[in-house]
Amino acid sequence: MTKNRMKYTSRAGSRLLAALLTVVIGASLIGMNGTIVRAAEPAQEQEQVPAQEQAQEQAQEQVQEQVQEQAPVPAQEKPPLTAAFVRGGALWAKVGDDEKQLTQAEHVVSPKWSYDGQWLAYAAGEQSNELWMLDVSTAAKHLVSVNGGRNYKWSPNRLLLAFEEEQRLYVVDQQEATKPVDVSSSIRNMSSFAWRPDGDGFVVSTQGTFNGQTPVRIMQLAMQPDMTGAGSVQAKQLYVLPSQLNELPVVGTSVFKWSASGKWMAFLALPTASLSADSNTLCVLAADGSVFKPVDQMVNHANWIQWSPQGDELAYIGGIGREATTNKQLRVTRVPDIQPRKDFTPAGFVDQDFTWRSPVDIVVSRAKASEGTDSSGKRPYPYLVSVKLDGEIQKRITKSAEGYGDFGPVSLGTDGLGWVRSNRSMANVLIAPPGQGEKYATQWIANIDIGTNYYEQWNWNSVLKFFSK
Repeated sequence: MTKNRMKYTSRAGSRLLAALLTVVIGASLIGMNGTIVRAAEPAQEQEQVPAQEQAQEQAQEQVQEQVQEQAPVPAQEKPPLTAAFVRGGALWAKVGDDEKQLTQAEHVVSPKWSYDGQWLAYAAGEQSNELWMLDVSTAAKHLVSVNGGRNYKWSPNRLLLAFEEEQRLYVVDQQEATKPVDVSSSIRNMSSFAWRPDGDGFVVSTQGTFNGQTPVRIMQLAMQPDMTGAGSVQAKQLYVLPSQLNELPVVGTSVFKWSASGKWMAFLALPTASLSADSNTLCVLAADGSVFKPVDQMVNHANWIQWSPQGDELAYIGGIGREATTNKQLRVTRVPDIQPRKDFTPAGFVDQDFTWRSPVDIVVSRAKASEGTDSSGKRPYPYLVSVKLDGEIQKRITKSAEGYGDFGPVSLGTDGLGWVRSNRSMANVLIAPPGQGEKYATQWIANIDIGTNYYEQWNWNSVLKFFSK
């Protein structure tokens, strides 16, 4: 600004020198907060300042204001990595580098986080029948149901917990944990359920009969915000499943899993319990029930069904037979086309747990195929492989010590990749940075309990659950 005024002085001559000195003395000052503070100027001097100079001053002020408005906002601190886990039958939580025991040894299994990370639901008791809710900040806990620990899920956007008990569906909030509300009075003999993506209701399936006289129905329950009871839920039939699929009777379903787009749900059509151990039919259904397609056959393992984090690609571990040591392949298909599907497991190997690290990268736990699941120690231990879907490039990313394997990979977003390293009698949790493998991995949690195991079908969610939004 002073430079512009000196140019004006050279044009106007020495007769304005005194006025210029007055202006300089009362020149604009920049305050500590970046605003312009102007000293008082004599009215007669202001009258002598040309309109062009005033416009220049205003332009400078506007530029400074814009700079202030565009100043970068400090980035929010990244939340620490958080997980719930079971050690010695007790529930623990780890936040960053800090571990905290939340319960005593109560045969805890299957911890699940509320959407905001403030609460945990878990099953406990010798038969894992009891359903509990726990406030993570205070460790205060409440018994929700003595028989609700088999199937329970948090709302995706509210502090509401839904659970199944005696083929009925109940909902409870954290403030009235002992007062569950029955929201399934309009249906009978529920088989399974899932929250809708918007959290305003459920998709449920009913129980069918072996002879096909009573088919499995898939229903939509729209829950009103007041959640006052049976009258607050409206039921709508979406689809009636065939009485048979792949020459197997259909008597129920597994849990439902929603695609990232919210347009599709994937689930297993289940035969009787004995048949279900070896073969079930993977199906997809449009959200409005307008399109239904059988996809493939696989074992009854819900963790082996996962949608891509974007779009409508579905990955799963296909292959019949309860033994996870043979005939288990990682397959990916696009819905609703279904065919042609892509198989990514090389001959002589089996794939088991997996996670989508990105829409074009799956990390899978892979081992050499073997006959039998004896406990002699001859069963091959798995390792982790990165499978690139776009170029179909596969790369081994872990190599554990002798007598240990890598199980249960979980994508952690900006925190990288987590997995369990175990010798089938003890287990630790490892973490690797984004895009990396074992070379940059560190042990994050030591000595968690062993996950559940059925013919080498491991379920590490029973003892470990990362928190993610």
